[in-house]
Amino acid sequence: MFPDLSALQNISPTSVEEVLSLSSAFFAATGLQGVDVAFTKAADSAAGLKGASFCVTLPTAALEALFDSAAKAAGAEQGIQVTRSQLRVRQEVSDRLEIALEADARAFLGALTVRVTGSLVLLEEGTLRFDGLKLDVGTGMFAGMAGAVLKPKLLQLGSQVFDMRQLSSGFGLRVTGLRASQHNLQCVLEVV
Repeated sequence: MFPDLSALQNISPTSVEEVLSLSSAFFAATGLQGVDVAFTKAADSAAGLKGASFCVTLPTAALEALFDSAAKAAGAEQGIQVTRSQLRVRQEVSDRLEIALEADARAFLGALTVRVTGSLVLLEEGTLRFDGLKLDVGTGMFAGMAGAVLKPKLLQLGSQVFDMRQLSSGFGLRVTGLRASQHNLQCVLEVV
């Protein structure tokens, strides 16, 4: 569900316009529609962008569409048809979002509903990580097989820290805010 950030490793934008252009291209490549990137604070000095901050606003509907597409593609790789998916993001407390993913799947062995719950947390140092991820696949043979495939992936995701502070020499991004509303998810980033 998270885009590949490896392409950002070799860039060092030098202007506000370049950051906006790169951001727009990056989000367009992920397939997210309607993403808005706006500067919220100018750089600390005239030299470079260090200290500048900007807000990325992602429509909830675009995130849901991306999740649906990703769930269907992942299911198809396993010979499973995902017939319904739902993503819910809700503000738990400041800088902590409750995440709930649900998908109905069908295969020759039967049908099941997969639920993943947990939180996306903004850590003090400006990184993101998932916390308390739980998987519910129900009972039965098909559920056991699905759990065997999904549990290791969920454990791997739960152990990752999403750190953009050192994307390339002299450039990085620190997350300073994370907010969810009924229609949007907002992430505030600062250039470090």
